[in-house]
Amino acid sequence: MTRTGAPERLCIIGAGYVGNGLARALRQAGIPYDQFEATGEIGGNWAHGVYDSTHLISSKKSTQYVEYPMPADYPTFPGRVQMLRYLNDYVDHFHLRERIEFDTEVVGVRPLDRTGMAGWRVTLSTGERREYAGVVAANGHYWERNIPAYPGTFSGRQLHSKDYKRPADFGTGGRVLVVGGGNSASDLAVEAAATFGGADLSMRSGYWFIPKTIFGIPASEWDRVWLPMPLQRLGFKALLRLSYGRYERYGLQRPDHELFSKDVTVNSSLMYALLHGKVRPRKEIARFDGSTVHFADGTSGEYDTIVWATGFRTRFPFLDESMFVWENEQPLLIEHVLVPRYANLYVWGLVAPRSGAGRIISHGSDFLAEAVVAQRLFPVPLSDLVARRMPARSSILAGSAEILTRIRLLRRILRGHCRRARLLGGGVASWNARRGPAPALPSPVRVPDVGGAAHTTGLAETEVPV
Repeated sequence: MTRTGAPERLCIIGAGYVGNGLARALRQAGIPYDQFEATGEIGGNWAHGVYDSTHLISSKKSTQYVEYPMPADYPTFPGRVQMLRYLNDYVDHFHLRERIEFDTEVVGVRPLDRTGMAGWRVTLSTGERREYAGVVAANGHYWERNIPAYPGTFSGRQLHSKDYKRPADFGTGGRVLVVGGGNSASDLAVEAAATFGGADLSMRSGYWFIPKTIFGIPASEWDRVWLPMPLQRLGFKALLRLSYGRYERYGLQRPDHELFSKDVTVNSSLMYALLHGKVRPRKEIARFDGSTVHFADGTSGEYDTIVWATGFRTRFPFLDESMFVWENEQPLLIEHVLVPRYANLYVWGLVAPRSGAGRIISHGSDFLAEAVVAQRLFPVPLSDLVARRMPARSSILAGSAEILTRIRLLRRILRGHCRRARLLGGGVASWNARRGPAPALPSPVRVPDVGGAAHTTGLAETEVPV
């Protein structure tokens, strides 16, 4: 059965950290919407995808929504239970829960015309079809596990970090190898060492490790003012040298990439465990032979359990993924939100800020509500207009100050287009004729290969699950 919704109604996919922030903005802007959550809980990855001992790596100040601060009695780095309570309180405070349809998965999203200007048809797991003016994909990117392949067969227990909840999941053997270099890998190596007296950590290459606090200030709160990247790197490298010294002192490899060119690992307990011999660093895996793991440097070890803390792949299973242009296993998007060539389709939350995402979600959601209304003024996708000033990119890494600055710029660009559209009276068609077409995107369209043997996509752990 197909049900036609209100002509201005939106569909939000997901009721997690970012999806609910957007629902609040749409509700306050008076924009009708339906919100679908595949599970029966609020919170997204915080509800079903993190381990019991998870704590924020960004401070509560930088993680909280601007419009709804965390309780004063919360610690600087709240844990999973506190974060879930906060997310549920937020939903109830803004009266969002009654608009969420739980245990309802979106299994298909298709445009009603070539570009989505006419709207979108959404197919639900119940078999029902509904038509919407637009769709916001806020389904997160912490669900399709990335598990690398290596020669040989491992005979012991294997699990991905998403499937780990508590120490009992390590099994009873006691010889644990954690694979990866992100936040989860660091946490689980330390947790395994605390459980069994020791654990090994295999990393493909060097990573940039940042302490949770620098001079007593949470690392996430140093990203408050935008600075050119060379200055950011220079300042942070000096702070890291004062905090940790040389990584080689801990048995770690030197990073093989520039600071902030890939995701960083924010962790203080790993360095302590390394210096105390509780966690032993290992090189990349070369091959398996039963319970024996051979490493690239010629060493080997016997293990009962391997934990793959090797990240996730970005996927949109409800969309035709050939709609996107893929680069480095990420879709090209304009400012992490707008999909080139398409109208009324928004990706919300596919960003890995170097600090807390609270201000990004709050201000970004308000901007997105404004963009939804603005699209009605134009006979072409907003993404095509904005691309003239802000070309599409695939990288999801950015500083919070940088993202907030670009949100303000994007807002000014959007309002400028809206003023021209109103002055022209008939939309922006004649204005487009003077300005020319939007920049062309790379071709061909390429859907990422789900295989491969990389240790991590570089997206293993952003600072807050969504």
